[in-house]
Amino acid sequence: MPIPKKDKIEEITLKDFQNLIDQVKNTETEVDFVKKEIILIKSDILSSQERIEQTIRTQEEIIMDMINRFNDELLKHKSTIKEDMEKLKTQQDILRISYTINEKKLMDKVDSAINKSIAKHLDGKESEILMKIWISEFKEIIENFEKLKKLKPKEFSVRLNEISDTIEVYKQKILGA
Repeated sequence: MPIPKKDKIEEITLKDFQNLIDQVKNTETEVDFVKKEIILIKSDILSSQERIEQTIRTQEEIIMDMINRFNDELLKHKSTIKEDMEKLKTQQDILRISYTINEKKLMDKVDSAINKSIAKHLDGKESEILMKIWISEFKEIIENFEKLKKLKPKEFSVRLNEISDTIEVYKQKILGA
């Protein structure tokens, strides 16, 4: 009876072998399916990566455009401010010059008004005022005469000549007035 055993072993082996072949075929089918899925996933990943990279490039371009526009606007604004500052400086210089001229005119008018007022008050009193001034100066000469006596003869003579000349000038002015 050993022979039937052998048949049975062969049968089991053939069945097992067929099972194993079927399993291998199933595994190969599954591996092919998984390979196809991996290829699809890789394709999706590559596609997604390309879309993301394109989105990033687009966003970079948009941001660079915004930065460039901002820089252009800033440059225009700075230029406008610079022009305005130059205009203000020019106006300030004009105002300074105008102020200086107007101040000079005002001072001339004030001086003129004061001189007119003084002249009006002094009208007809010139001789009297000159006499008061001369008398005041003569008093000073007389007060200083004591000091003159103490000078050396040459210095005394020079000072007396100065006093004499001054008196002569006053005399001529009085006679001319």
